[in-house]
Amino acid sequence: MKDMKEVREMKAIIRILRFNPDIDEKPYYQDFELEFGSGTTILDCLINIKDNQEGSLTFRRSCRSGICGSCAVRINHRAMLACKTQAMDVVKDGVVLVEPLVHLRTIKDLVVDLEPFYNTIEQVHPWLITDRTVTVKEEQGAVTRADAELLNSVDDCIFCGACYSDCNVIDVDRSFLGPSAIAKSFRFTVDPRDSAGDERIRQLVEQGLYKCPVDQECEIACPKGLSLRRDVIEYLRCSAVANEVGPMPAHKRLIMSVLDTGASVPVTTTQAVDEYPEYECDFHGIHELYIKKFEGEPVAEVVLFFGCIINRRQQDTAAAIINIFQHNNVAVHIPKKQVCCGSPFMRVGMRDAMKPFVTQNFEIFNTYAVHGVPHILTSCSGCNSTFRHDYPGLAREYGLDFDFRIVDVGEYMTMMEAEGNLRLEDLKPVNMRAMYHYPCHIRASELDESIYVDLINKIPGMELVQVPSSGLCCGGGGGVRAAYPEVSDKLSIRRMEVAKEEGVDGLLTNCPFCILSFERGLELMRELGEPMEFGIFDFYKVFSRAFGEEENGVGGN
Repeated sequence: MKDMKEVREMKAIIRILRFNPDIDEKPYYQDFELEFGSGTTILDCLINIKDNQEGSLTFRRSCRSGICGSCAVRINHRAMLACKTQAMDVVKDGVVLVEPLVHLRTIKDLVVDLEPFYNTIEQVHPWLITDRTVTVKEEQGAVTRADAELLNSVDDCIFCGACYSDCNVIDVDRSFLGPSAIAKSFRFTVDPRDSAGDERIRQLVEQGLYKCPVDQECEIACPKGLSLRRDVIEYLRCSAVANEVGPMPAHKRLIMSVLDTGASVPVTTTQAVDEYPEYECDFHGIHELYIKKFEGEPVAEVVLFFGCIINRRQQDTAAAIINIFQHNNVAVHIPKKQVCCGSPFMRVGMRDAMKPFVTQNFEIFNTYAVHGVPHILTSCSGCNSTFRHDYPGLAREYGLDFDFRIVDVGEYMTMMEAEGNLRLEDLKPVNMRAMYHYPCHIRASELDESIYVDLINKIPGMELVQVPSSGLCCGGGGGVRAAYPEVSDKLSIRRMEVAKEEGVDGLLTNCPFCILSFERGLELMRELGEPMEFGIFDFYKVFSRAFGEEENGVGGN
């Protein structure tokens, strides 16, 4: 019988960053042309090059099965295991870029000194600590099934160093332990046989547990798929709060502000929900704005949840979102008493304090859903992530109905396009050369950046340049901007500098918190006398402008 399996072959350039400190003044790239087929890994390519083209090429390898972690390198600016990465999957414009892990000294070519990485593991005392001066009953210290599941959740770590290499914080603060060390500390903190759990938590807080912006770069890099953000970082932050060693003082002030005002930022000007009194009405007991400026029946009705920052600081963005939907014949409901989604509580470990906010939002959202408006649209990436990933579990915990559907505004625009309801033919040129900044909370919502890239590319005159490494962080998430502003500022400035090197006018993003972080970075550079000629552009405001709407008003047809 004829073998019907398709055999794929291609030629590509394997571009390797080489450096021998004994003879080279600085690293340099060397190209090797290879022909390979499906099933060929990057490690196969490196072995082929060493055997047939350049015998001096140096790299680590051992098991070839994704178990030892020794072949970790950076492929197209991201840390991966060479033995598990299919060459065909990473060819971009005929080239695959292979470099050594960063944050570590290069010994030769793709081999790095892993000693600093191993030192971070040693700092958390990765062994059981028992108090033999205390008599322990037989039933105490026993490992339950639930305990075993927690322990096993991080036991797959192979210490390859990929997460350490791709960690944004380590880029700007080498004192940070890094994801692998924190995961190892977690493994012993949750072990009931360990007697140093409280002390481990205290030390972790001192060593930077709250410096992580929960950007999940470590999870992308991890070849074992460990859930480091929610299952490790946020679990430990909750434990820090329970042990009264967390959160940080700045976080406590932030949480008090949320408890006092219902939002994570104070009101400095008129809230967006208060700017359109002529549209106020009642929807089955909900005091709301109902905005429909166009003639005829709407193609759809949606609920807009702006989030704290857009509602209280970025009212022009709120107006732009309304304009987009008015232009496309979508009527919008805006509940006036929408409160904080609760993300600040979740991110800093004060989960128990968020229940009143969760229950109020559930009551509002469910009321809309049972009366025929099930789509709750979020324009804040942090809110979106919290609604999608945290609210389902909280609904079960609190015994709340979950009748509504959470959709990001950009995601909904894509749905409208698929249904033929997004009037792309009305888009006017916006002459701009920009780079899209992919917010980490949008990625945490499992929304692909292509949703937003594709929409942006629909705007005439827009030239979108892709970032070489799309995992660069604004530095504002996870409470970092509140507690460690110097880390946040360094990350935001670095992100803008990388974009500026590509010759773009600025960064274009759909996250209000990213915008705040970047604007703060620009302000800091001005204060230092080193102003950056660089723009920060709001995804929604750019789209509203492309539809020919004024950014400070509610437009119609």
